[in-house]
Amino acid sequence: MKNDAPITRSFVKDNDITTIVCPSCYSAKTTSVKQFRNQQLALRVKCKCGHTFKIELEFRRQRRKSTELQGDTKLGTTLFDNTNVKVTDLSLGGARLEIQGIHDIQVGDTGTISFTLDDRKKSVLLKNIVVRSVQENRIGCEFISDKAYEKDLGFYLRF
Repeated sequence: MKNDAPITRSFVKDNDITTIVCPSCYSAKTTSVKQFRNQQLALRVKCKCGHTFKIELEFRRQRRKSTELQGDTKLGTTLFDNTNVKVTDLSLGGARLEIQGIHDIQVGDTGTISFTLDDRKKSVLLKNIVVRSVQENRIGCEFISDKAYEKDLGFYLRF
């Protein structure tokens, strides 16, 4: 197996069941992945056709859309202020951010994110967020429930 082979995502249903599809022969297998819940890892899978590949299990409630949006944020206990934030993926429930520089952001910190969608209307979103994961300069955030922009965001995520 090549190390540069792309990682396939497999979305997990509420009952911890997922369907894994081989990217080589398109053979599908439905299986329980309950033992992997609450773990972030890529699994190595060998198909009956002999092809070996990696999958990443997605236990999220909503699918994410990859993005390249610029934004501003105020986050953390010291209100880390960064005007050079990249929103790398987005869902109705949250976002993954890449920030520049050294930070002290930790899981549980709250703050705000402001960014402009690359849609026709150039919709500007301001969301209250709570940090759910920190991996070096990649920050996973959940939107704190406010319904103000769900219409624009929902429409954006459909395409």
